[in-house]
Amino acid sequence: MSRDAKAGLSTKRLNEALLRPGDIVLTTTKSAVSTAIRRATRSDISHAMVYVEDRSVIDATDEGVQARNTQRLMIEEACPVHVLRLRTGISAEQLAAVRTFLRGHIGTRYSKKEAVLAGLGGAQSWTRQQFCSRLVAQSFQAADIQLVSDANYCSPADLKASPHLEAIPNPTLPMPPEEAAAWDGRVDVPQLMRDAINALLSGARSRNASIETFDDLHAHLIAHPDQDEEMCLLLDTSWSAPIEVVRSLV
Repeated sequence: MSRDAKAGLSTKRLNEALLRPGDIVLTTTKSAVSTAIRRATRSDISHAMVYVEDRSVIDATDEGVQARNTQRLMIEEACPVHVLRLRTGISAEQLAAVRTFLRGHIGTRYSKKEAVLAGLGGAQSWTRQQFCSRLVAQSFQAADIQLVSDANYCSPADLKASPHLEAIPNPTLPMPPEEAAAWDGRVDVPQLMRDAINALLSGARSRNASIETFDDLHAHLIAHPDQDEEMCLLLDTSWSAPIEVVRSLV
């Protein structure tokens, strides 16, 4: 559960009935980092994510690029939330390209340095690592949709100001305390999966620091088949906890 819910503060959640795959969700918190981002970009939001399917978003945080269950996204009532949608709509082919890009980058590490540079106007070069607004902009660019002038260095505020997007009204609903408490009492399987993904890729990076994604790991093993057994053992170890939890729930 979020600290706001535990503290008894009023919270809200995304209005799932209105959301469509391909929507961009902009949020913020009252943390020091979020406050600094809002001040630097002169905006009311500090984070961006893409709604990829029913009750699921993908974003980039200090956990890296990961998928999240929107039902667990508890937002303090006072914090703004914006849901943006392409004015012209998104085709099935474009949506597939956006999803493929996002899912292909699961596990990619977060770049705090480049996130800061984005708020300061960007730079001439960039890495393969991600931060929230870069991930969103690049995923749409992969579908030949240029939301902002520079997909490699942009802020959530730049996405909000994109002329290609329009805001959807009533993006949130109140979250009753009993609903928040119910989620708090359930095992967070998506979190276990995020932990497993990061454990596996972190172990792989001890062999090859350039690995960011599972595609990179596959390419590494093709080039180094002698490490296959080592990586299989790492896979078994990192995924044992979530697998056991899922089995206990069946």
